[in-house]
Amino acid sequence: MRLLVQHAMTIKFLCDTFVALGNEPARFECNDMVSVDRIIEETYNLERYIDAQSGGPGKGWFRIVKSPAEAREVIRAGKLAVLLGIETSFLFDCFLVPRSGFEKCDETTVIEKLDEYYDKGVRVLFPNHKFDSAFSAGDGDKRFIDIGNFALTGHWSNFVECSEELRDLPSVFDDGGLSFPGINMPREVYDSTPPEWENVRDYEDDPIGTLVQYLDQLSSEGPRDGEYCQNAGLTPLGELLIQEMMTRGMVIEIDHLPRLAYKRAFEMLVENDYPAVGTHGNNNGGLLYELGGISKSGFGRCRSATEPATMDDGYQARIQLMRDKGAFPAEGFGFDFNGFAGAPGPRFGDDSNCENQEDPITYPFTSYAGDITFQQPMLGNRNVDFNTEGMIHLGLVAELIEDVRRDGVSDQDLEPLFKSAEGYLRMWEKAERRGAALSSKARE
Repeated sequence: MRLLVQHAMTIKFLCDTFVALGNEPARFECNDMVSVDRIIEETYNLERYIDAQSGGPGKGWFRIVKSPAEAREVIRAGKLAVLLGIETSFLFDCFLVPRSGFEKCDETTVIEKLDEYYDKGVRVLFPNHKFDSAFSAGDGDKRFIDIGNFALTGHWSNFVECSEELRDLPSVFDDGGLSFPGINMPREVYDSTPPEWENVRDYEDDPIGTLVQYLDQLSSEGPRDGEYCQNAGLTPLGELLIQEMMTRGMVIEIDHLPRLAYKRAFEMLVENDYPAVGTHGNNNGGLLYELGGISKSGFGRCRSATEPATMDDGYQARIQLMRDKGAFPAEGFGFDFNGFAGAPGPRFGDDSNCENQEDPITYPFTSYAGDITFQQPMLGNRNVDFNTEGMIHLGLVAELIEDVRRDGVSDQDLEPLFKSAEGYLRMWEKAERRGAALSSKARE
């Protein structure tokens, strides 16, 4: 478990909204790539700070790595290998509708930006995130994000009833009913001229004044049940991005792709025998594992009152699927701590969703390996109670694991979790090998 992917994650729409409404001051621009650059810079600053506390350059436990070989060296030294990634909607400022001051992205833009960020140490990318971009339709989130997509592009929502073929594909967001059916007007051409652009282009300066024009459409109809998918997928530029990532041996994150894009991305992955990563939990029925890719898993949070060792049932099912597909049986956590996604909750207290729970975490307890003794953690001047607060920060992973062990889950059953860094590195090593082969073939 000595490997962490640090994604530079940002959502321009939220930043624009909070700043314009006066909720937050703007320290820097809300532009996604400005935020990405700041996060990358501060991650390197954190590495330097920890080095300084540990005796000098290279001596700290937090090590940014740029290859699986370097990661293995860091892990063998008992330190944390950190990969840099990017998770944002307007990657490389490649907007579906170019903003003022930005040129339309083309093949040259993509190649130059990939090289630039590769040189900065970035090895992991989401081709898309929440909103429509020049690479792909947004991920299909139909909640308030749907309003953001309209405000940022001037396009009405583009959802249609999912075909039977697409319903068989996994999705994190591109499913379910419509929250705002009054603004859903599917279009045939994804990158057609946005009909409402002139009316929404000033959203970042006046969000309320911009959206009040559309109150009738936003409120004309309540939520609509059904199974709706994005009516668009990867663009030609999106396919180029994925192909260029493969030739560089980069790690491709695919779980924010809408179903049409997910389908095409998997076709490309299979054609090139290239692994990918589904860190929001999808594995495409195990096909991801067959390609050498990895996903993420976790534990249940409620203990059975009648049967021991059930909190890891879902985890063990995924590990068995990996074995069935001939993959290395190891999978790690993917908590997605970004301020919105949920974290493992408490088993006890007012915030718990569990009933009839017993055996709370008590201190001290020893680690899985038996070499560390944990005392009750503190934040500032107060004790943190994992039992009633849940996993409120990453420093409580030990408590999360201990809770499962106290349910009767054996150390042998937990072994795949503690091999998860090895599983990730094997995926990355295959990506490097396939990247070298594809790059060599492209030069022939």
